[in-house]
Amino acid sequence: MLSVREAAEVLGVSQKTVYRWIKEGRVPSHRLGGQHFLERSEVNNLVIRDGLGPLPDATRETEDHQDTSLYDMLSRGGVFYRISGTTKKDVLQNSLSMVKGLDESVSSPLFQMFLAREELASTGIGDHIAIPHARGSLVGYITQPILSLSFLETPIDYGALDGKPVYALFLLISPNVRTHLRVLARLSFCLHAPEFKQAVLGQASRDTILNTLAQTEARLPQGS
Repeated sequence: MLSVREAAEVLGVSQKTVYRWIKEGRVPSHRLGGQHFLERSEVNNLVIRDGLGPLPDATRETEDHQDTSLYDMLSRGGVFYRISGTTKKDVLQNSLSMVKGLDESVSSPLFQMFLAREELASTGIGDHIAIPHARGSLVGYITQPILSLSFLETPIDYGALDGKPVYALFLLISPNVRTHLRVLARLSFCLHAPEFKQAVLGQASRDTILNTLAQTEARLPQGS
């Protein structure tokens, strides 16, 4: 749970704006002891959908990986094609099994965390894309962030916001929440760039996707 002040810091907006969004129903909140509190997952959804952020004061955590690029993360995790499965559970399990550098002792609990996150709310962001990610901290499971991209053999109903079937899954695995939110914001920025989004939706070659990502990421605002 995040206070309004903490949510405002994460989203890079004023507390007044957060209160307005609560009043408008844009983000749900819980009222405890006369104060509003927001679910961290709901704040994450705003980061994913609207590219809000990035987080300030990132240097306060030494294991923040702020210099790790999306290009490096995706190169580490891999780009995969024709992933089988007809249900969300199937494609998540099959996609996770492809991620480089994860043994069974790690992938099994990660899979359960991914499922728990999807039960909370779909990570389908629209336009046939989803960004599955584990809920909470993964300290003890991994030491550096990993991003993978899996293209499904058959598009599936993912419960996405726009109702479109999903066939591109960006699996995000982060060691801590601060890194996690920053990566979501950076990935959202890149997916708003027409050339990178087209490479993804067109299921371009691995080299094309990585090169386009590197070019797009180079245009990120300084400090993101």
